Amino acid sequence: MVETNLLTASQIADQLGEPPQRVAYIIRKHRLKAVQRIGIIRLFSESQLKAIKQGLYGIQVRRSAL
Repeated sequence: MVETNLLTASQIADQLGEPPQRVAYIIRKHRLKAVQRIGIIRLFSESQLKAIKQGLYGIQVRRSAL
């Protein structure tokens, strides 16, 4: 099974309008595994995008509360 909608962390950051470092932090924090790798580039699925969005929302909520 080949997934066609795979995204790199930078592509996800561009899509969500967030800095790439913040997206990379969420991926590390939630220990999201890449669906596929091409060399050193990790690719994530559209379904993992939801978990990344939720993680980013958590960061924004905590920042607003301060």
